[in-house]
Amino acid sequence: MRYVLDTCTFLWLACDQTKLSAAAASAIADVGSTLHISVISLAETHRLIRKGKISLQSAVPLDVWFQGELLQHQVECEPITLEIAHEAEGLPAIHNDPADRFILATARILGAKILSPDTTMPKYPNADVVW
Repeated sequence: MRYVLDTCTFLWLACDQTKLSAAAASAIADVGSTLHISVISLAETHRLIRKGKISLQSAVPLDVWFQGELLQHQVECEPITLEIAHEAEGLPAIHNDPADRFILATARILGAKILSPDTTMPKYPNADVVW
């Protein structure tokens, strides 16, 4: 099964796995799972740090930390392609968070489920959100 991780899910996987739900932890641990993340999550992480909403307690630059966590947890970072951008902008106006719209679009294009505690994402037609 393919899963796209929401930004907070990736950050919790990397920093505090106790915040993951049992269903998310199980999906991540399943050897049959492939994990993906949208590159928009890197931009969102930069923004959260800049606004003082999170701190990663790392001595290395964010890009180095992020790449290390991708490798450690075997998460593939997906680019924003033309197809994904078009899909994100074509979604109904349910969610105002542009990062989440790109995460939703990435999952749709990949045919993946989304690992997220977000309560708005499941309101989208055909969004398969696990938490």
